[in-house]
Amino acid sequence: MIPAAELKKGDVLKVKEELCMVVEVSHGVTAGRVGAMTKLKLRNVKTGANHEKSCKQDEKFEEAELSKRKSEYLYKDGEKYAFMDSETYEQYSVSKSCLGKAAGLLTEGMPVYTLCSGEELVTVQLPSTINVKVAATMPPMKTDPSGNMGKQATLASGAEIMVPLFIKEGDLVKVDTLTGEYIERILEKKQ
Repeated sequence: MIPAAELKKGDVLKVKEELCMVVEVSHGVTAGRVGAMTKLKLRNVKTGANHEKSCKQDEKFEEAELSKRKSEYLYKDGEKYAFMDSETYEQYSVSKSCLGKAAGLLTEGMPVYTLCSGEELVTVQLPSTINVKVAATMPPMKTDPSGNMGKQATLASGAEIMVPLFIKEGDLVKVDTLTGEYIERILEKKQ
């Protein structure tokens, strides 16, 4: 059992007999008289459905018993994504709904971890962030209600994300694989 205060992005929990991955976590959110709370955004690893949960920081969750295997992304076949265990060369496939936003960030040969319950592949864990080139950008969009300016960008992997206005085609950007959000531009060293 793990207390809510110790949860982090990428943890896989057993919630009401369903396996859920922590996609976002906010610790110390105050809720009036209740005190500090933890807000979780969870993704059901089988269905891909997202839901939010608020809980006290001392509330405990059951961690899923999963084996973690070094693997490699091979290819996409319709709505299924194929992976190969790096040690046994056994191949697995998983549906797009189990991968969430990470599905659009996969590139052939990418090292990942497959998380299995017994012999059944449950989900795939990418590195927490990846660096990927911007293939194309759209013209700037109108300011959203929060005042942020941005534009749509298509990454070399095929995923579409929002980026700041200064990002241009060919730039290398760091992306959060759980949320699919832009983190920062990576400046390439000149040789």
